[in-house]
Amino acid sequence: MVKRLTRKNIALIALACFVSLVAGVGLKAYFFFNPAPDTIREKIQHDEVTGRINMVFVGLDEVPGETANRSDSIAFVSIDIDEKIVRLLSLPRDTRVQIPGHGWQKINHAYAYGGVELLKATLVNYLGVPIPYHVIVNFESFPQLVDMIGGVTLDIPKRLKYSDRAGNLFIDIPAGVQHMDGKTALGYVRFRHDALGDIGRVERQQIFLKAAFARIKEPGMVTRIPELLKYSLKIVKTNMSLSQSIQLASYMKDMDPSRTVFRTLPGKAAFISGISYWLGDPGTLSEFFSEIPEENPTEEQTDTEDPALISGLVIEIGLPVTVLNGSGTAGIGKEAATRFQSVGIDVGHIGNARHYDYRHTNILYPPGENNQKAAEALGKLTGIQQNLVKKDTSASRVTIIMGHDYMNVLKRFNSSSAR
Repeated sequence: MVKRLTRKNIALIALACFVSLVAGVGLKAYFFFNPAPDTIREKIQHDEVTGRINMVFVGLDEVPGETANRSDSIAFVSIDIDEKIVRLLSLPRDTRVQIPGHGWQKINHAYAYGGVELLKATLVNYLGVPIPYHVIVNFESFPQLVDMIGGVTLDIPKRLKYSDRAGNLFIDIPAGVQHMDGKTALGYVRFRHDALGDIGRVERQQIFLKAAFARIKEPGMVTRIPELLKYSLKIVKTNMSLSQSIQLASYMKDMDPSRTVFRTLPGKAAFISGISYWLGDPGTLSEFFSEIPEENPTEEQTDTEDPALISGLVIEIGLPVTVLNGSGTAGIGKEAATRFQSVGIDVGHIGNARHYDYRHTNILYPPGENNQKAAEALGKLTGIQQNLVKKDTSASRVTIIMGHDYMNVLKRFNSSSAR
């Protein structure tokens, strides 16, 4: 059941990471020391096995008059000290977990039951890694922060419209390139009233973060750093000491923004005893922890940002395709078809795969040279590895089966060239 948005409950990753980066850039201007990795290990608690600093970012759904609030958004963040890589894993609020002392419930209930310490204990059991630190964010300040950096420019693949008169919430963001002020950006990262629900909202938050990172790194932002830093320190609650925060920010201040990994917990939607849950797949976390971001994209990845080349791939496809949901997440087939159609791909059929256990998105094609060429072009356009584009005599036409990694495919259709 979708909870009505009646307060400014902007999600954690669209603010907490944003604030953290602001602090890091600000410290670059004021602290001219560069602690070595050994100094960081000495001063900041870390995982002795992996050498990573782990923390949880929490965004609260604060309800006036209530003493217990549920966490509206949760993200696990792991900082690789030696490699200077930041990995962020968003956990949907409906993720089914075992909360100590409360049994199997949605993860966003943990904070209401026992605050951030119970939430961390729940995540330690679920993810299997130590989490000594936390960051809690006051959502009300998000619009002011966005306005302070002069707004953020994003490309919107489809119109986002939602109204809630009782909650005084009105979101109406047209499709296309938009330069968003704080109020509009708040609506963008809060919106979840489409086929993807909370999963789509997490995707938009990650897109926003990347744009905000790029904005803050612009040379013109230097003069605003003192004000941003002063304001940021007022809205973040953390159990890291001031000296620890300073040292960590100083150590990471020169990190290239490309050295980041943004992921959403893989899984699928399900109903258990009449309650909707997100059934995560913790078994895939080893891939998350070992993933190395690419600082220099391959030629193929770069080329697919070129509108002319995208049009060429669409022409090369040339045949109607079938889109099947192999992830089990409601609405994924329809959402993928909509995005494919937005660039000119003819979708002839939308349906469900035979099972929902496809970890990776696959492309199948019937025998024939034209079918093979169309399938390979579709693979390039969607970023599917060549070994996952396969001939299948049971396929009646070129078929793309959306797996649990569907987010990676959908994200490729958020650029201005993919409209």
